Amino acid sequence: MPEGVCLRAFLRLSATITLVVFEWLNMSLFSCPAREAVTDRIVLDNPCLISDLHLSAEESFHAECFERFLNTKAKDYRELVILGDFFDYWVGDDAIGTVQHIVDALKTYAKTHKVFVMHGNRDFMLGNRFAQTCGATLLADPCVATVGNETVLLSHGDIWCTHDPDYQTVRNRVRSFWWQWLILRLPLTKRLSIARNAREKSKKKKTQKEAYKMDVAQEAIDSAIRSFSASSIIHGHTHKPGTYSLPDSDCVRIVLPDWRFGENSHLEAGFLARDNGAWSLSRFV
Repeated sequence: MPEGVCLRAFLRLSATITLVVFEWLNMSLFSCPAREAVTDRIVLDNPCLISDLHLSAEESFHAECFERFLNTKAKDYRELVILGDFFDYWVGDDAIGTVQHIVDALKTYAKTHKVFVMHGNRDFMLGNRFAQTCGATLLADPCVATVGNETVLLSHGDIWCTHDPDYQTVRNRVRSFWWQWLILRLPLTKRLSIARNAREKSKKKKTQKEAYKMDVAQEAIDSAIRSFSASSIIHGHTHKPGTYSLPDSDCVRIVLPDWRFGENSHLEAGFLARDNGAWSLSRFV
């Protein structure tokens, strides 16, 4: 057999084996989770919004609190919107088995409610497999939500932390096709190890970073309001919950509470919903 024919046959066989392996792993050869969040406009009727739960396989109490939330507070609303950092880290949808109990709880809830999930700065590799398994819809960041007659701009929030250009550079890099493609080629155990180490380094850097760099920039918020003609902006990320009026604007900015888990099964958490037509932050303990 001629050498060229042998080479072509070898390449075809190699490509076939590669595709079979990735199908077996339930991963796309050209997967880029950050690009799979394409829904940028939604209509909400009676939503409940949360963010920054930072759930993980290592903390069973955290998962139990979330399941209790689904079965108590969240069941009274038609939609659950999770605006990022649902997980403390996410290294690819082949890691679903490490948090199966959380996925199962969300899947059960989604049978009777709509669930929307947005990427955060820690779980930006959530992909279609996760969404399909849970019965959720992945949201683009930002996303425009129509709630009654109101136009609401939803975001995790870190996209507006423009006073920290180094962070924005890293943010763009880890959401690029090639970065995610390369990372997903690594074994799951290696990716988990990298994520845990990166998380510890991030904690140390945060204590050294100026506070204003970790907050949203007013000029970025103003630009977003003009671009999307929003009457309200809702986001998480900054861990500074509250309702903020904006200068020279009727628009309000609402920051969702982060979920804080303390010692002795102590929980400080919250969510956002509408009460008599107005947005209201509520506690969940």
